[in-house]
Amino acid sequence: MYSEALAHIIYAAADFVIVPSLFEPCGLTQLIAMRYGALPIVRRTGGLGDTVSDINAAAALGDHRSGSALTSPSGNGFVFDGADEGSCSGALERALRMYRERRDVWDTVSVRNMDLDYSWAQPAATYLDMYRKIA
Repeated sequence: MYSEALAHIIYAAADFVIVPSLFEPCGLTQLIAMRYGALPIVRRTGGLGDTVSDINAAAALGDHRSGSALTSPSGNGFVFDGADEGSCSGALERALRMYRERRDVWDTVSVRNMDLDYSWAQPAATYLDMYRKIA
């Protein structure tokens, strides 16, 4: 049985959420996960590919080891392209490595993701402006 309350508790307790969908026209799972601070690990398809950009974990770890302080990498999750176990495992390994070795970067991305706005507020305002200009 599905429980909305339990689903939100699980998202709130998660550090990451894996969404290996083959097809995903929209994708709310990754958006809800990010809102709760869980980093998404997704297969690049449909709405997942539109809303999750890859964190280059190797670069983040490399910068740390060279002495420079990388605290705000681009990207908001971990993305893989293949439909095989190895592709998903590779993204999961990158995420786990970053979680273990660069928790500061992980936390920065997590907090930044919670501030992202995927609501209809901005698109609706843009459409209203366009309609007003036409009218």
